[in-house]
Amino acid sequence: MIRRILFAVLALGALGALFYLQQSDSGVSDSGGADVESTEPGYIATNAELIETGDDGHPLFRLDAERLEQPTPQGIIFLSAPKLDYQPETGNHWTLSAQRGQLPQDARTAELAGAVHADGRPTGSTQLMHIVTDQLHLDMKQQLATTAAKVRVDWAGNTLRGRGMNADIRNDRLQLAADVHGVLAH
Repeated sequence: MIRRILFAVLALGALGALFYLQQSDSGVSDSGGADVESTEPGYIATNAELIETGDDGHPLFRLDAERLEQPTPQGIIFLSAPKLDYQPETGNHWTLSAQRGQLPQDARTAELAGAVHADGRPTGSTQLMHIVTDQLHLDMKQQLATTAAKVRVDWAGNTLRGRGMNADIRNDRLQLAADVHGVLAH
């Protein structure tokens, strides 16, 4: 009877040792350090405010969003109901809003979609320009706003409609690409 118990204990010990050696040979670690980095979570913020400054330390833009989500570190930042106060170095202040948006990690561009509204005052103008489209790409470094979607522009009593737009904010130039129709008050 003692021999059977001793044999069973030795057999279990040998199986345990074999199992341990097999795990260590296959590179499986009990610490799980590599797994923690690969599954590192991102973040979610509600009623978020993000301020990006330029090289001079002055605000380049201020972003308010109902929800800001970055599922993975170094990944795309997804926005719900973003409002972007864009303040390029030239001083032309623009306010953009949309239903949703995306920012890359470096936040040099913004992709806005769903009822996009952009309001700004071109240099030297006393009149507010209002732009409405369904999607807009904003390159904050180059100060360009572009879209291939339908666009409506209201400014100083004038209304223009078209498809596709290239707006050079730095140089106060707006170009509609196709199907342009409008009413000019002056």
